[in-house]
Amino acid sequence: MREGAIASLLVVAILAGAGAGYLVGNENAHTITSTFNAVSTTTMTVGITGNSTGLLAWCSSAETPSSYGLLLGAVTVGTNTPAVICVQFYYFSSAPTTLTTSMMIQAAQANRTFSGDANFTKSASANQLVFGGPQDEDEGAVVAFAVSAKPGASGTYELEFSGDYMLSPGEPAKCYYYDTLVAGNGNPLYVYPGGCITYELTGTTTGNLPSIPGIQYPILTNTLYFRIVGVINSTG
Repeated sequence: MREGAIASLLVVAILAGAGAGYLVGNENAHTITSTFNAVSTTTMTVGITGNSTGLLAWCSSAETPSSYGLLLGAVTVGTNTPAVICVQFYYFSSAPTTLTTSMMIQAAQANRTFSGDANFTKSASANQLVFGGPQDEDEGAVVAFAVSAKPGASGTYELEFSGDYMLSPGEPAKCYYYDTLVAGNGNPLYVYPGGCITYELTGTTTGNLPSIPGIQYPILTNTLYFRIVGVINSTG
């Protein structure tokens, strides 16, 4: 993701201090005139072990993040109880489209990046969602991801999610990672500094474009958006 994703997008800086709250809601299409230049994106998918619909109920008591992206903070994960991350997804398309919804634990260092999944057990309330079509199926659906550390696991890791852009009130963001996951005493540190990019608003397009409550910028079709709407830290 670090090289390919950046090369495929027009780079626009997102200030590290520009945190903003998440808003949760369903899609409501309306006719607007917006300016944007659509760019090519690639959806990252990573398999999740297990599929537990009961996890979704945990999101009703999850703590709503007060900021987004690299400012969200750390999710603490233990071996006895799981941490739960609740993620909302949108993908507007003319025909129903089945997409994988996933979470990846990544270990990053100055000269290499590798998966940290082997140190954790993961499950999800859904592995796939059917998006779009005339009825806007599954738009705004929430998936609960649960993760537990295996005995002896320790370190601070990067969290990534399937999706082209993370939703925030200010502008869409594609980041190296979106949160950190802390196991054990937090060492070693597997987090390497990185920023975010977005699509640049140029050109003119008029039409019946999809919209998401709390989002003022144009929403592209055939593009997977997500936002973290709740987190529950492990208690041990």
